[in-house]
Amino acid sequence: MDIQNIFQKKLLPITLMLLATTSLFAQKVVRYDLYVKDTLVNYAGKEKRAIAVNGQIPMPTLTFTEGDTAEIVVHNQLKESTSLHWHGVFLPNKEDGVPWLTQKPIEPGTTYTYRFPIIQHGTHWYHSHSGLQEQIGMYGSFVMLKKQNDPTFRKGIDDLPTVP
Repeated sequence: MDIQNIFQKKLLPITLMLLATTSLFAQKVVRYDLYVKDTLVNYAGKEKRAIAVNGQIPMPTLTFTEGDTAEIVVHNQLKESTSLHWHGVFLPNKEDGVPWLTQKPIEPGTTYTYRFPIIQHGTHWYHSHSGLQEQIGMYGSFVMLKKQNDPTFRKGIDDLPTVP
């Protein structure tokens, strides 16, 4: 039997099966770019320092679906280090966002990418875990939608809009 026949009869079906299986279980990567920057806000007639992410306070709502891979790229445009911590989100410890415990701080002028699978559903929140940055604007909603093809998905309940 020559090489071409071996490929057609043995390897080609296996290759096609692997490709089909891979695409069946392939995860969708959902990416957010977060630009962290100092800003000024007016509290009771006085200008105060705040931190805006993508020009807003609170930070943008991040939305995923079970089975997605979260890819959150933090661009630190502050003059100090920062980090992000995810409350109630099941993820690898190295992505937990506690500076000097689970990660190095994101230094000024640098970028850090958090990447983890979304293996649950529900509405949670995320915030800076550096200094008092959370208190001056670095907090936001983290929404994980239930898969619509989940056998426990309840039409009219699990597809209601999430309003953090």
